[in-house]
Parts: sequence; structure tokens; C-alpha cells
Amino acid sequence: MVIRMIKKAIGVFLLVLWAERLSAEPLLHYETFTLKNGLQFILMQNKRAPIVSYTTWYKVGSADEVPGKTGLAHYLEHLMETASPEIQMGQFLEDFNASGAHSNAYTARDVTFYYKMVMTDHLELLMRFEAGRMQGVAFNQDKFETEKNVIIEERLMRTENDPDSFFNEKFNNQFFTIHPYKNPIIGWEKDIRAITLDDVKAFHKKWYHPNNAFVIVSGDFDPAQVRAWAEKYYENIPSGPKITRTRPQEPLKKKKIAPILVEHPQTPTLSFSQMYPIPELKKQHYQDHLSLTLLSVFLSGDFKGSLEETLVHKEKLASTFHSQYALTDFLDPWSFSIVVHPLDESKIKDIENIINETLEKIAQNGLTQEDLNRTQLYIYNSWVMKLDDIFERAHFLGTAFSSGLTLEQINSLPQDLKKVTSADIQRVIQNYLTKDHAVMGILKKKSVPSPSEAKRS
Repeated sequence: MVIRMIKKAIGVFLLVLWAERLSAEPLLHYETFTLKNGLQFILMQNKRAPIVSYTTWYKVGSADEVPGKTGLAHYLEHLMETASPEIQMGQFLEDFNASGAHSNAYTARDVTFYYKMVMTDHLELLMRFEAGRMQGVAFNQDKFETEKNVIIEERLMRTENDPDSFFNEKFNNQFFTIHPYKNPIIGWEKDIRAITLDDVKAFHKKWYHPNNAFVIVSGDFDPAQVRAWAEKYYENIPSGPKITRTRPQEPLKKKKIAPILVEHPQTPTLSFSQMYPIPELKKQHYQDHLSLTLLSVFLSGDFKGSLEETLVHKEKLASTFHSQYALTDFLDPWSFSIVVHPLDESKIKDIENIINETLEKIAQNGLTQEDLNRTQLYIYNSWVMKLDDIFERAHFLGTAFSSGLTLEQINSLPQDLKKVTSADIQRVIQNYLTKDHAVMGILKKKSVPSPSEAKRS
């Protein structure tokens, strides 16, 4: 017994020592510069292989659209990927397309980014290509109509026919009352069908400028050479007008939302969600922002007293449990989410009670220092493993930067998370995660009547 206690004490000591040592390191090593037209470059070197990840981020997403024009940001992304730069490039385009480059793009709620993966030898070609696209693309009516059909089909496959996406769309549209986060990124079908080529051109003209973008270069490259190429190919692109994002913000106080039930015929397993709306924290209450992140990881982790342990392993009421708080994903406030896959629909009330009781217990008693240290170390290790990949490194940094965090805040995330205390955890539960704040959602399989039943009805 004594030996076991000594081993545990040594383990706790080493855990604290290890966490202190790891969190003292900056999360990322980078250098940055900004061209005269406002375009910022962030450079992160990794010389292990002659490959470069090149991502261009425009500070515009689906939440910047206006009512009746949802889907514009995503539509423009499609056309940017299929159209050619307006400037004449001749042989260059053939060389670039034959260079083995990996290319794709993604539209989020707050940002649209385009990523390329190329061999280091082709980096200059790539920068010339991306500078050409930033100057403008040759929008074509035939391609516009083709992409409209592609996007409508994409919406059918990825939203209408996907139970989780279908649920999220329905849930978000009721969870938010006025904020554009209530709309799907891909857009509502009626809006997609109504979008015109002139709408796309106007959207591009408003948002796609050097001073509303930044570029992240990650991998094997010469920083001095990248800067020279940036000045050569990008610096003469005119800076656009200063853009102020004007989004209607969700009210802090609003009516209680009734449980949201969504049925879908292809739902594989029952899903129960409990979401808590969260106010703006990054600017005024940054410690709360970090504390909710740590709490979400603890609840989903292999810890005594976590909801994962209680619901899945101890009580065996659910097949899976997951909680999440978006530390770096969104510019505006969203939610603290809990998602459970119950094994029996009749046990949903029991699950709801356990969630509320567990949160109340932590709010009263807090977490042990050992659990805080282990959770912080788990988060840090997940970052380290993710950031070992040159694209994931660029994606993490670009997403966090787009969410409103500064480069300094991103780099000090491990140290700042280490400052979270048990009292912080207690406070955020009491302030934001009370049961009267929760919005419940249920996704269940929709029964399809047999032919004989349909005929009788």
C-alpha cells in the first residue's frame, strides 16, 4: 500500500514537472511580414522534406453574407478553383498543372482559404499563380451554371442525405435567432438557385483584396527568397477599401428554446445534444474562454468523474460521449456542446440528469490539480502531434488567427492554459452551463411506412 502511494506521488510530481517544461515552449516558431498593400505573410519552416504547404486566407465566410444571398462565399470558392487568373500566363499554367501540385479550398463561417501542396522547386510558380488569382479570375457564365449544378448536388449529398449535417442545419437555424451562424455554409437551396454571376462578381470585388487576406507558407523554403517573390508578384496588386464586418449579434438574453427534434430516415444511431449558448469571451473574459476549453476535454476524457467515464463505462447508458468548446474555430460566440449517443431512447432523461448532476458537482467541488495537469498535458500533446504536419500547422494557425486570436495569443496558448485553476472551472460552469441555459436536441431515425401502410393512409 505504501509503495503504491509513493509511486502515485512520484507520478504526480513527474506529471507536473513534465507539464511545466512542455508548456514553457512556444507553440509555433514563425516569422511574419506585411507588404505595402496590406497582405500579410506568415512563414513557418520545416526542412524535413522538400515540400511546401501554401495557404491563402481571405477574411470572409458564410456569416458575412446577407439574407437571401446565402451560399455566395462557397459559390465563389468553387469558381475560384475552376477559373483561371485573368492575367495571361501561357506556358506557366501548363507547367504548374504538370508540377504535381495538390490543390483544394474550403469555405468556413468566418474565412475562406485555398491550399496548395507543392515541391519546393515549384514554389515560385505557385506564388505567381496565386498572385494572379488575387488580381482576379475570368468568371465564365458556362462554368457558373455548371458549378451551380455541382453545388446543388453537393448540398443534396452532404446535407440532405447526411443525418448529422441535416440535424446541425436544423438545430443551428433555431439555436440562433439573428446571427448569420444560423444559416448553412453551403447556403439554402432556394438562395443557391437564385444566385447570379453578377452576385458572385460583386462579392469577389468587395472581399477579395490583399488587405483582407493573409498567406501562410509552411515547409521547406528560403524565407528571404519567399519575401522577394512576394514583393515581385503581389506588391503591385492594389489594396482594396478598408472592410468593416457588420454582423447582427445574437442577444445575450432570449426566450428559452424548446427541445429540437429532428428525424432522418438514414440516422444510424440515436443522438442527444445539450448545447449552452456562450457570450463573447475572447476580448473581455479570455480566462473563461480557456477554462471552457479545458473543461470540455476533461468531460470527454479518461478521468474519474468525467461524463465519458460515467455515461459510457460506468452506467453504460451511451455508446459514445463527446463535449466540445471551439477555442479557435469561430470569430463570434457559439456554444459549449455535449453530444451523446444513448443506447436506449427511454434513458435520455436519465442521461440529462447525470449531465446536470455532474456539472453541478464540479461547480461545487472543482477539479483536482492532478486532473487539471493531465488535461492540460493532453491538450498540449494533441497540438504537438497535429502541428508535426506542415499543412495541419498552417491550418491550425490560420483558423486560430481568423477566430480573432493574435499571433502572440496563439503562441502562448500552452502557458495560458496552464494558468487555468479549479476556481476558473467552477466559475464557468456556474456562469454559462446551468441547466436553464441548455438547449436540447434529439436526432432519431424517421420510420418509413411500408407500401401497405402508405396505401392505407
